[in-house]
Amino acid sequence: MNMHDPSETPRNPADKNSDPNDSDPPKSITFEALAEGHTEVLIEFHGQVYRLRSTRNKKLILNK
Repeated sequence: MNMHDPSETPRNPADKNSDPNDSDPPKSITFEALAEGHTEVLIEFHGQVYRLRSTRNKKLILNK
């Protein structure tokens, strides 16, 4: 008889980078609060600079 081991249960791919012991929800912030009146912000991540821009059509574009 082959018993199922719960430790071998495949994890949800969306959860692969999450910590199962971390019960805090992700931080939420509006673009308007982040940009403080501007239409774009520069975000530095691991030594790379990214540009997050709001368009006239109410969409966000992230460029490296």
